[in-house]
Amino acid sequence: MKIFISYRRADSKYVVDRIRERLISAFGQERVFRDIESIPLGTDFSEVLEARTEDCTVMLVVIGPQWLGITDAQGNKRLFDLKDYTRIEVETGLNRQGVLVIPVLVMGMDLKKMPTAQELPPSLVNLASRNGIEVRGDPDFDHDMQRLIDNLNESQGGDDGIHKEIYEPETLYIPAGTFWMGSPDGSEAPSHEKPRHEVTLPAYHIGKNPVTNLQYEVFIRETGRLVSPEIGWEGQKVPSDLENCPVMGVPWDEAKAYCEWLSEKTEHKRKYSLPNEAQWEKACRGSYGFSDSAGLREWTCTLWGEKRNLPDLKYRYPWKDDSRNNLNANGQIRRVVRGARKDETGSGQCNTRSGQIPDDPGLPGARHGFRVVMTV
Repeated sequence: MKIFISYRRADSKYVVDRIRERLISAFGQERVFRDIESIPLGTDFSEVLEARTEDCTVMLVVIGPQWLGITDAQGNKRLFDLKDYTRIEVETGLNRQGVLVIPVLVMGMDLKKMPTAQELPPSLVNLASRNGIEVRGDPDFDHDMQRLIDNLNESQGGDDGIHKEIYEPETLYIPAGTFWMGSPDGSEAPSHEKPRHEVTLPAYHIGKNPVTNLQYEVFIRETGRLVSPEIGWEGQKVPSDLENCPVMGVPWDEAKAYCEWLSEKTEHKRKYSLPNEAQWEKACRGSYGFSDSAGLREWTCTLWGEKRNLPDLKYRYPWKDDSRNNLNANGQIRRVVRGARKDETGSGQCNTRSGQIPDDPGLPGARHGFRVVMTV
């Protein structure tokens, strides 16, 4: 997928900056193009613009209050000028077979205010019949952008655009917002899962599934690591029937090293790490497509403390984004693992947590795996 954003700077530059940033976080910078700032210095503007519009598979036509009516020095509508760049961009998208052209209504514009065929030059008439989407300001911006991203994924037959190589897990976009973390008071859950409290997190991406054996094998091969017997491979090789299953029996330091290696593989265009436990629980609780891996315990970066049964006082609930999420803390301090306990339906519970020593691969039947989180 290659996305071209067509807009008028005098009409909607600010909101386009936000839209572009969100699209880059979802699909990668190389897939999103937007006029001047995306054109290399010293190149011919019109030539690059023509090449990029010819190359796109999706064109977002951002329409604000002034998009239709902006005029030149003589008072003529610029949209009716044959040399107007916005007109040329949209014409190219509409005329090319296989390009998805989506009107994006912003800054108070809605679908009822969509330009009509009578208001457009003949070459742009088809734009009026294209199904559009509204992207409102806060507090609705995150919701509307996620809807746009989901629609792009569905129309292009892909995931969130992050999975590019076999070693790079598919991720889910989790929008910024508040959720309830922990178990309710009065429930039979253990005390270290209480009290139930509100947590607000910024947006992030998290692995839809735990890292698989096949993905982990690329890391092992390229870094020259030795596989421990607890992982259950045939020496250094993954059994063919386990390639797409979650890797199990991974110590915390090795899970962290995989995330660091993955960031390096993408030349740090995408920064991966282990999720903190709030990120893990929010994704598990929401309807984002987060897979239920009941039976697998998953590492987080959150510290538990020195004792096995209860977290240290400074790491107890309510959860905070503080030193408890330090990736470089003392290697003897236990880390939080998530998952494994099942409810009466047989499904894993999102609030289940315990503390494990970082070099512990887990017990048979309850091995440790992990999934990645990616910074937006």
